Amino acid sequence: MEMPDWQTAAGKKLSFEVATVKPNRSDDSPEVNFTLGFGDRYADTGGRFLTKNISLLDYIRFAYKLTDGQVEILESNAPKWIGTERFDIQAKSDLPNPTKNQMRLMVQSLLADRFKLRVHTETRELPVLALVLVKPGALGPKLHPHPAADDKCSNVAPVGQESGNGSTPEVPAVCGGLVSVGVPGAASRVRLGGRGVPLALLGAHLGEMGGFGRPIVDQTGLTGTFDLVVEWGADSAVEPRDENNRETYLQESLKDQLGLKLERRKASLAVLLVDSMDQQPADN
Repeated sequence: MEMPDWQTAAGKKLSFEVATVKPNRSDDSPEVNFTLGFGDRYADTGGRFLTKNISLLDYIRFAYKLTDGQVEILESNAPKWIGTERFDIQAKSDLPNPTKNQMRLMVQSLLADRFKLRVHTETRELPVLALVLVKPGALGPKLHPHPAADDKCSNVAPVGQESGNGSTPEVPAVCGGLVSVGVPGAASRVRLGGRGVPLALLGAHLGEMGGFGRPIVDQTGLTGTFDLVVEWGADSAVEPRDENNRETYLQESLKDQLGLKLERRKASLAVLLVDSMDQQPADN
């Protein structure tokens, strides 16, 4: 199975020093000691991976860094119980401060050892929403390249500060990830932002928010990372509007605020498929 670039850079194969896995059949809410999302940034946990009541599907999603579209394909071709069987994991790495991608590799090894997970990848031509530039080389007013020398977002001015018009909301302080928040006084609107963000992460995050019918993939051709904030949703002052047409609202905001748009295309995507997996883990 060909390894993606992130996996090769993270070390190809890593394992936890110690780990326990226990079934959880409670109705308790899921708990994690750091977000299991697609982004690479996370708070230092001292090498600990602590989860409660998480499905096997979500462990696989995290371990293989899958986007929403990839998860849908995997789930449709896998046993139904990977989405319903839930487990608690307490594990610790012998690395004092592993990266999030290194944590993914350790969870890959844990799934292989305890659940006998075997997978392979295929390349498929699939319908997507391609994230592209509206005009070649032109960025919108709320999309700015992040300074290459600033890997901790310590000296980044809020997007829009350069204009001096005070109209652009401050970009969230989170670095390398995206934060989605509501907009005060506008319950039907969403604001999404972050610093030091690759546009592939923006596409993956938008896809995970759902409602678009196909995965969103970055085809802008832009490299590096960006500081951005984008706000979209229904404007109650404008009638009539389709409250359910999320793609229309998002398209308008992407164009006006980021200089981007979504185009319906087909693209070759790598998809992960489960060959075999045990429903219950081997003894700890």
